Amino acid sequence: MGRGTVMLAVGLALAFGVAAGVGIAGQGADGQPIAFNHKVHVGKGLDCAVCHRYVREQAFASLPPLQTCLMCHAAKISQNPEEEKIRAFAAKKEPLKWVRLYRLAPDAAAYFSHRRHVTLGKIECATCHGPMAEQTAPPPKALVTFSMDFCLNCHQQQKAATACVACHR
Repeated sequence: MGRGTVMLAVGLALAFGVAAGVGIAGQGADGQPIAFNHKVHVGKGLDCAVCHRYVREQAFASLPPLQTCLMCHAAKISQNPEEEKIRAFAAKKEPLKWVRLYRLAPDAAAYFSHRRHVTLGKIECATCHGPMAEQTAPPPKALVTFSMDFCLNCHQQQKAATACVACHR
């Protein structure tokens, strides 16, 4: 094996490790910085848009920045050790480096807008994200797998556009 091949293998291993959240300081075993409990937060009446603040206005929903968590957790409000991690990130002035679970396959060449689906189409988050509101810890992978059939079935049920150009650009 030549030096170039070894360097390529090491580079790919590092890239895949970083992409998977492996070896990132402050990350949990699942790659997420905090073992966020969706069920507890939803149970307290928080809407998805409180943390994923652009879900209704933009194409991308966003992952919550540390400042969003600190709105409630700047001071201790529970006995959960995960809550203390929020303040530790703040003390170190480190951002939360969430690992994104949901994305369309790069070869799909499809455009997806949260605004179009959530605000205009009135589609519930669980339709595409599964029972995230019931999760007591971050799932290791997306709860729903996207495919063309998945999207087309929903578009047909909702009587939404099914022409290729509606999503593929």
